[in-house]
Amino acid sequence: MNRSHRFTAGVNLAISSIGWALAPIFIRDLSAVYEPHTQNLLRYASATVPLLIISFIWFRPGLRAALRNWPGMLGIAVLNVAQQYTWAVGCAGSTATTAQLVSKLSIVFVIIFGFMLYREERAVIGSPWYLVGTVLSFGGLTALISSDSASLIPVLDWPMLMLLATAVFWGGYTVWAKHLVDGVHPIPMFTMIAVYTTIGCALLSVTMGQPAALITAGMKPTLIAIASGLIPIALAHPTFFYAQKYLGSAFSSSVALLNPLVTYAIALWIWPDERLVLHQWAGAALLLAGTLMVTRAGKRS
Repeated sequence: MNRSHRFTAGVNLAISSIGWALAPIFIRDLSAVYEPHTQNLLRYASATVPLLIISFIWFRPGLRAALRNWPGMLGIAVLNVAQQYTWAVGCAGSTATTAQLVSKLSIVFVIIFGFMLYREERAVIGSPWYLVGTVLSFGGLTALISSDSASLIPVLDWPMLMLLATAVFWGGYTVWAKHLVDGVHPIPMFTMIAVYTTIGCALLSVTMGQPAALITAGMKPTLIAIASGLIPIALAHPTFFYAQKYLGSAFSSSVALLNPLVTYAIALWIWPDERLVLHQWAGAALLLAGTLMVTRAGKRS
C-alpha cells in the first residue's frame, strides 16, 4: 500500500470516528421531538437517497449484485431495524456518553457470534486476552452504570437494557455483514441495507409510531435529523469500510474505541448531566481497555 492510500485511509477513519461519535448526540436531541420509529425513518431515508445516487452512478454492478442477494440484504436489514429501535430508546433514556461506551461491548459479541455461527473465531474464543478483556469490559460496565459510588450496584433500567441489546445486535450485524460483503462492494451493499431498513422503519412508523411528526416537528428538527442521517450513517459507514480495507480491521476498530471521548466533549457542552464521576471514569477506562484487549486477541489469532 502506498503512502497516498494510507493517508487517505487515515482521513477516512477520522471522519467515520467523528461521525459515529455524533450519532448518540443527534439521537438524544431528536428524541424530544420524534418517537423512535419515526426518527429512524427520517434518519435512514436521509442517508438512503444520496447512497442510492452514488451507487447508481459509480457502483452499478455492485448494486445489481446486492439486489440479487436480496434474501441476505433483507435479513440483515430486519436485524438493523431492531437494532436502530433499541439504539434510539437507549440513547433517549440515557446519556450520549454512556450509550456510546456501552455500544463498545459489541466487540465482545462479534467474537461470540463469529464462533457460534461460522466457527471462525475458534482460536480467539479461548485466548486469555479475550477472556480477560471480556471480564474487564463487563466489570467496567458495572462501575459505569452504577449510581452509588459506595456500593457500585449497577442500575439496569429499560434504556440500559436497550443499550445492551444494541451491543448484542451490532455484534450479530457485524458478523453477518462481513460474510455478505464477499464479492460485493461495501457501498452498494450498505445502500441496499439502508433501503430495506428505511422501508421497515416506515412500516413501523405508520403502524406503531407518530409519522405526523415528520410534518409538525418544524424546520430545525427536520434539518438536524437529515444531518444525523447524512453524517453518522451515509458518510461514516463507507469511510470506515475504506479505512478498514487499507488499515486493517483491528487498527480501525481500535481507533474507533476513542470516539466516546469525542462524544463526551460535545455532549457535555450541550447537557450538564453528561458529566461522569470518578468511579464512572474508572469503569469507562476498564470497559475500553477490555474491548481493546478483545480486539488485539482477534488480531493475534
